Amino acid sequence: MEASDFSAPSTLPAVIGVRGARHNNLRDIDVDVPLWRTVAVVGVSGSGKTSLAMGTLYAEGLHRFLEGLSTYSRRRLTQAQRPDVDRIDHLPPALALRQRPPVPGPRSTVGTMSEVLNVLRLMMSRLGSHLCPNGHYVPPSIAVLREEITCPVCGARFEHPSAESFAFNSYGACPACQGLGVRSEVDVATLVPDPERRSPTARCCRGTPAGGGCRCTPRASSGSGSTSPTGH
Repeated sequence: MEASDFSAPSTLPAVIGVRGARHNNLRDIDVDVPLWRTVAVVGVSGSGKTSLAMGTLYAEGLHRFLEGLSTYSRRRLTQAQRPDVDRIDHLPPALALRQRPPVPGPRSTVGTMSEVLNVLRLMMSRLGSHLCPNGHYVPPSIAVLREEITCPVCGARFEHPSAESFAFNSYGACPACQGLGVRSEVDVATLVPDPERRSPTARCCRGTPAGGGCRCTPRASSGSGSTSPTGH
């Protein structure tokens, strides 16, 4: 297909132009990938689908995205090797859902499995309006690339939230659930369904009050009024 075959806003590019791609088993190919629509790369095994989509387009798009971040931010994201290609035109920043079987855990979300969460945390720390200690909002600016920013209203200097502050598994975790979203608690009523059946003065074989954690069942001995354990 030619670029003229795709409908797009007149002021925006219609295709991603790949010229001279030689990544892995690609042999100096030229291809136009449509923008503004869903595109599927299909072919027989070994035809170069992954080499084109992941090794060329995604790798170059991610590299261009990382060039606009600070050195600290680049360390937080997965790096990709620069593809062997002559030129790629009109390629926007890229994200990828990797081809791997998911192994979810209790802290897994769509964001953690796809690594989109890393990008969202960076966006929140760089593009958000931060609150100074005196309650004034500091609008987004290039100053957030530094560790400290100055409030334009009161002049207070403070450390703005970093990307780690928005991670629900570390610094940004909820203090109640520790980032899991649920909290486990013990229902005391289910531990002793009928507390009236136990004597409040009875003691088990370890000397602890009955119902205080030991599994002994107190039983009155004949003639003495004392109790003795019957088993655990």
